[in-house]
Amino acid sequence: MCVEKCDINKDLLLFKIFHIHKIICNKANKYFSKEGVVIQVEQIPVLMTVFYHGPQTQQDIAHELFRDKSSVLRTVASLVASDYLTVTPDGTDKRKKMVAITPKGTEAAQFIAKEVVTTDSKMFANLSVAEKLILTELLDKCANHINNAEYIDGLIS
Repeated sequence: MCVEKCDINKDLLLFKIFHIHKIICNKANKYFSKEGVVIQVEQIPVLMTVFYHGPQTQQDIAHELFRDKSSVLRTVASLVASDYLTVTPDGTDKRKKMVAITPKGTEAAQFIAKEVVTTDSKMFANLSVAEKLILTELLDKCANHINNAEYIDGLIS
């Protein structure tokens, strides 16, 4: 590891993973935009959750996606502004807001459902099936460790 001099983009997994995340998002955003789906990759899980599971509360979406409610709120607001989703008061509990998909959102979600698998295949075409399985396993292992780690004195233990 690097202590004194370090190229954080080359030497640290934290920044390598962040870098590939940015590349994937940029490429996918350009592709979907070119196809007429003006939605950011980061917004797709929210749209697809409502598409697959029907109307839900913002809290249910946050729980389903392991995201904080405020980030889901921002994403929902953006998707409402783009006419992909609607938000209405719950019929039984007026404090809750129900998120539903619009016809435009359904059309986008159907396209995304079909294209996201193709996009994934193209982006990772340089990996064998075995390498994809290993990478998936390693990423899951990292995600579980990071998610379950406790921070003590600024370090993960």
